[in-house]
Amino acid sequence: MAPMLTAILLAHDAPARPLRRDAVARSLASLVEACVQGLIADAVLVGAPGRGLERVADEAGCALIEASDQKEGLAQALAVARQDDALLLLAGYAVERGFVDEVNDAFAYGESGRALVLRAAPSSVVTRFVPSLAEPVGLIARKSALRGAGGAELKTLAKRLRSADLKSGARRTF
Repeated sequence: MAPMLTAILLAHDAPARPLRRDAVARSLASLVEACVQGLIADAVLVGAPGRGLERVADEAGCALIEASDQKEGLAQALAVARQDDALLLLAGYAVERGFVDEVNDAFAYGESGRALVLRAAPSSVVTRFVPSLAEPVGLIARKSALRGAGGAELKTLAKRLRSADLKSGARRTF
């Protein structure tokens, strides 16, 4: 049986792409099946102050960490996460069908303790043929490994933790 995860939704805006609250809510909603199946035990929403995320967090029943710096927000979220393993997911992305089964299988039959990266669903010809070139939008890893890897950029964390790619992806919600 797979360990339970704390989902940490990273809801900081990208300069070229402001994040809408409904995109954050759809990202959280995509994790409901994982909660029902017992994969995700709790959730933490991390975002910049003044973004109106209190209502989203309250309606979703998750904790809210407000920090202007994503790295500091992630550090605070890891400190309050109740599980030893965490799923980091960029707000604005929703996990696709099959995610729960694949993660459960990876924990049951894969290398124990290895970080797993969730990539954006293919959006171009190149990423359809070479899915590993798609942008990392999620990462499953031990909290201690995430703290030790430093930083908050998923691409950097995935590389430092030598993550294995999941076959399932995450589609954009914005």
